[in-house]
Amino acid sequence: MPYKIMESEGNYSIQKDNMSIPRSNGNRHYKMFIEDIALGNDTVEGPDVRESSYVELREASYPSMADQLDMQYWDSVNGTTTWADAIQAVKDAHPTTITGGVTVGEVPAWVQEEADAWLVEKQTREYSESVVRLAQYRLADGREEVREDIVIDEEAVLDEAGNPTFNEETDEQIMQDITENVVTVTAIDPLPATITQVDMEVNESNETEVPNPAIVRDDEERAAAQAIIDATPQAVIDAYNAL
Repeated sequence: MPYKIMESEGNYSIQKDNMSIPRSNGNRHYKMFIEDIALGNDTVEGPDVRESSYVELREASYPSMADQLDMQYWDSVNGTTTWADAIQAVKDAHPTTITGGVTVGEVPAWVQEEADAWLVEKQTREYSESVVRLAQYRLADGREEVREDIVIDEEAVLDEAGNPTFNEETDEQIMQDITENVVTVTAIDPLPATITQVDMEVNESNETEVPNPAIVRDDEERAAAQAIIDATPQAVIDAYNAL
């Protein structure tokens, strides 16, 4: 059974399996509704639109009883057909072919808008997590040491005679950075491609070489992260890179 939009005087709720769901981002069932629509797990119908029958339309359009009696009185005095003409005009405006009934209206635009926003947020979050995951080194490859020159102090720039030098325009003493080459990323050896697995049997043990499960798990996670990145719409990637 699909979700059903219910509308009353501009206020909306959602019906599902005899459960009424308020349109509220704080409601867990409403969150599930938006998620289902965003992921295509379910469908949604628009609100019912009730169309009046000719009987209801005529009743609402006929002159009041007082006005009709007044028309009839003056018609009898003047020999006119004002009352009959007024009644016929209502009948002509609302013929018996208007049977009325209930039809399903369009789904409000806010449903798709909120579903799209939810999906973009999900794609952005998963893309970000995948970028971070792939930035980690591969266990089978290890990680090389990275060294950088960092500024640890500064010293005066001296001339050939060993005297301090000054900027001719500002008269400020000229200084230069003192740097030190330090390790910013430590090296990590790659894990062995295989490990020895010992199968204990009665009175003996068998040793076999199997793929290192840590590497297998690492490669699977990396492949899953790459698949997410490959499937992410370019618009989402562009918005992420613009952050």
